[in-house]
Amino acid sequence: MTDLVDASAAPELTPDRPRQERWRRRLVRTVVGVLVVVVGLLALSTGVNQAANAIGLARLDVPGELVEVDGGARMHVYSRAEHPGEPTLVLLTGLGLGSAYYELESVWEPLAEDVNIATVDYLGYGFSDSTAKDRTNQNVATEIHTALHGAGVKGPYVLVAHSIGGLYGLEFAELYPDEVAGFVGLDSTAPGQQAAEDYEGDLSQDGGLHPTMSVLRFLGFVRMDRWINGDDSDLLPSNPLLDESEQGEDWLLDNTKLDLRLLDDEASWALRNDLALAGHRFDAAIPTLMVLAQETVEATHEYGMPDWVEVHEAVASEHPQSRIVTLDGSHQIYLDAPDDVAAEIRELLAATQ
Repeated sequence: MTDLVDASAAPELTPDRPRQERWRRRLVRTVVGVLVVVVGLLALSTGVNQAANAIGLARLDVPGELVEVDGGARMHVYSRAEHPGEPTLVLLTGLGLGSAYYELESVWEPLAEDVNIATVDYLGYGFSDSTAKDRTNQNVATEIHTALHGAGVKGPYVLVAHSIGGLYGLEFAELYPDEVAGFVGLDSTAPGQQAAEDYEGDLSQDGGLHPTMSVLRFLGFVRMDRWINGDDSDLLPSNPLLDESEQGEDWLLDNTKLDLRLLDDEASWALRNDLALAGHRFDAAIPTLMVLAQETVEATHEYGMPDWVEVHEAVASEHPQSRIVTLDGSHQIYLDAPDDVAAEIRELLAATQ
């Protein structure tokens, strides 16, 4: 008797099955091959980037001196004191803008012919070391003060501050009023500049730089962006007023030493630092010059923020020589109108001597 086999229990055999298996194996090999190529390219990019960073940093000269300010952390201070008896302009950058030595060169270099100047790199910026301390107004202001004294930079000081540096400058003037001879805001941050709803609820903010930007920096994507786009780099654009060598050095610092974790912390303190100085203004004994950017003035109107001129009128001192001027340009007004900025600062200094 012939055995009967249940056909339903046996695997279905079709002419296409071997072909499907071949396609599956081919797909797996392709995916694995692509992954190997991607990993290899990432390893190559990372290796080249890290080697270039190491070589660049080894060749980089520190223009000023590194002064210990906070448990071993050092701040970079560059100074030129060639005019005895004159005040010292102390230049401070905005949030995340790297070394003040490079970023504000368009202002301090022409003025150094007439007055003493000093640039200070915040902790986590430029040539300075980093820190774990919160980026409160008081912490930053006291660090600046310690760095200036540690570097032997003599006052009185005229603080020249861009953007967030305006809050640190106001705090500095309140902590050390006898050492401050004036304040110049370069489209500087002023208390009360945000829309009312921004001061509600949790005031901490995430700067959003770390870890994404840190990874891109480490893997070499930021360097590739610079190779491809040059001065028009989207991730780390160059300061157009620096020469080629200085642009390379400034970019190298931003690609290696700028502490993105600390910048996120600084951004998280921005509104809280703003609120801590609400209602404060510079003392009447201190002349103030508020140089505002026309584009920022227009932006506050467009986005329903407090009027940019009015918030600076509220923080400016009542000294008879205090002025508010508006120049054509963007928030980085010192890049768009450097000659006008320098002329306004000279006028302030001449009027107060």
